Amino acid sequence: MSGRTRGRPMVTFAAAVAGVLALTGIGGYAFAQIAGCAAEDRITLDVAAAPEIVPALAAAVRRFDGHTGTCARARLRPADPAAVSTLLSGRGGGDRPDVWIPDSTLWTAFAKPGDVRPSIANTPVVLATAAPAEPTWNLLLGPAAATAEGRPESAARGPGAQVPDPSRSAAGLAALLMADRLVAGVPDGRAVFTGLVRAIRETSAPTVEQAFATSGAARDGAVVVASEQSVFRHNRTRPGVRAYGAVPREGTLSLDYPFMIVVREGDRVSAAEKLERELRGERTRADLSGHGFGIGTAEPSWTPKADDVQRIAQAYARLSLPTRLLVLFDISGSMGEEVSPGLDRLQATAQVGRIGLHLLADDSEIGVWEFSTDLRGSQDWAERVPIETLGARAGSGTQRQRILDDLGRLKVKESGDTALFESLLAAFREVKLTYKPEMVNTVLVFTDGRNDHPGGPGFDRTLADLRAEYDAAQPVQVILQGFGDDVNVTELTELAEATHGIVQVARTPAESKRLLLEAMSRRVCTPGC
Repeated sequence: MSGRTRGRPMVTFAAAVAGVLALTGIGGYAFAQIAGCAAEDRITLDVAAAPEIVPALAAAVRRFDGHTGTCARARLRPADPAAVSTLLSGRGGGDRPDVWIPDSTLWTAFAKPGDVRPSIANTPVVLATAAPAEPTWNLLLGPAAATAEGRPESAARGPGAQVPDPSRSAAGLAALLMADRLVAGVPDGRAVFTGLVRAIRETSAPTVEQAFATSGAARDGAVVVASEQSVFRHNRTRPGVRAYGAVPREGTLSLDYPFMIVVREGDRVSAAEKLERELRGERTRADLSGHGFGIGTAEPSWTPKADDVQRIAQAYARLSLPTRLLVLFDISGSMGEEVSPGLDRLQATAQVGRIGLHLLADDSEIGVWEFSTDLRGSQDWAERVPIETLGARAGSGTQRQRILDDLGRLKVKESGDTALFESLLAAFREVKLTYKPEMVNTVLVFTDGRNDHPGGPGFDRTLADLRAEYDAAQPVQVILQGFGDDVNVTELTELAEATHGIVQVARTPAESKRLLLEAMSRRVCTPGC
């Protein structure tokens, strides 16, 4: 009896509190705090999202914050997906978010964020142009293929392709993945890929707004890799400079905005799951659609594997390194042998050199030597063009044009022998002495492949010197391309391998070109090839 008497005031007090709450409009959330969720109320979820999707999620986060019975809050902030990926991989500093909504699952190839859940939105990667078109990835690959085939520089430049930096943009990375897929098995496919990387590096990584903000960009026929949603956003904010985005006929990848729970503490995971339910609700779907996003998970024609994503990203990083290259041309008498009507060995290798030059960006540093015997007194090699940046001014033109012009003036020394070993050592030492760590430092030698200079160092001494002087901390790689049937492959292979380089043997001009393009693309694995 006494127990029932003592219980009545408590029931009365609770009812009174509930009545006050109802009258004041504080409602069930405040009552839940009084009932015991004050500890949970201290949870503030840190939600890092790709910047372009933040406006579409803002209302959903406000609904989550005010939801009855939800004691957690969410702090939604824009965050560069590449930066968060670096952070979660352990290579960057800063606080890990509780929830991460990047623009693409591709970033999970570099960092394992925790619980990766299905996408909340999607948008395909498209090619945007200044006029309606039925685009194809050949708008990007065509100019690169022209370079690989040795067509004129004007043809190789193409329609001004602009690709966002693949190291920072999922759309740019998706473009490279598509390119890799399309050139697989194609003759000179690696060279085409290398040419595409050059084109990307030489073009700034603009937004759609930057690319189409001027009449000049439209008039020049710019082709911009972008997401469909970014084209939508551009047209809504700048209707006077309209862009047209379409999926290439070969297919594409999509940005898929997965919901990732990074945090592992139980109460925070529970709060993140509640937020996820809000972001998948009908009102959020409507918000996303209103901002130009597709809803949920797209149905891709293919899904890149994590290993492929890493491989392409690493290839881009390696191929993006500027080259520092000293090229040696053998001008000994045997290089005058005709290899096709009206074309001798030296002329053929000079043509190949021109093609290789087109694959190099303007910030590459290139120089040219020739070698035979007694070219400068008793010296068997001579500098024709000093190593300089290709885009640098040289007289009335650039270093690139200076080299192109010089290659047309190479002449065979009919009485000259092949002082290969001595010239190779001199070139290796020159590049090592002037080594630049931010570049790929290489010596490339075109020769008919056999040292026949009795006055210079022999094979054993040359090999010993290369092995002793090679420095893995400052690697200088030697690439030797022999032309013809007299190449001493055994000797040249040992010399190249002393510097982690390669030997190539060509018997026709076409084969020489193909081998050089392979060598240029080989930087993907240098120096661990």
